[in-house]
Amino acid sequence: MINEKIVNVGDRVELLEMLDTMTKLQKGSKGIVTKIEEDQDLIWVEWDNGEKLALLADVDKFKVIRK
Repeated sequence: MINEKIVNVGDRVELLEMLDTMTKLQKGSKGIVTKIEEDQDLIWVEWDNGEKLALLADVDKFKVIRK
């Protein structure tokens, strides 16, 4: 389950680890959260490299970048 105190739509996030081998995203990639699907534990991100790919809340590791 996605904890809304951890991440919200509009937050900027930085990727720490992702198991998806088909993406060009790497550790340190950054993007903006555009949608959260709590029922599927998906955090959709529009990444700075142009990719639109979801983070799996219980699998991928990321951090919210505070301003």
